[in-house]
Amino acid sequence: MGVLELLRVLLGAAFVLFVPGLAWSYVFFARKSIDWIERVAVSVGLSIAIVPLAIFWLNRLFHMGITLVNTSATVMGLIVLAGACILATRFVRGRNAARETSGAPQRDDDPLVSTAQDGR
Repeated sequence: MGVLELLRVLLGAAFVLFVPGLAWSYVFFARKSIDWIERVAVSVGLSIAIVPLAIFWLNRLFHMGITLVNTSATVMGLIVLAGACILATRFVRGRNAARETSGAPQRDDDPLVSTAQDGR
């Protein structure tokens, strides 16, 4: 096995078995809530769980063949989706923090504000 083949195998394994789980671990756990070794273990476990399920269901529902291009696109889609979830969470948290520090009254029609008296 040449050096390029070894590099391709190592980077491909990290791309499929680590990176998607790492992205989703930041969605499920706050940045400082778990240690780095726990995050690595959770990342590998999430990747092993999420990637095959996503590929299986895309194959089953949309009759997509399991090819290198489709698998790479699925893994990239999972990473981008996790990144979008992280950005949306940060946006909402930043919006709520700015609202709390500004002293402005909260609007009743804001869907991000939950009120206990209206039963929702």
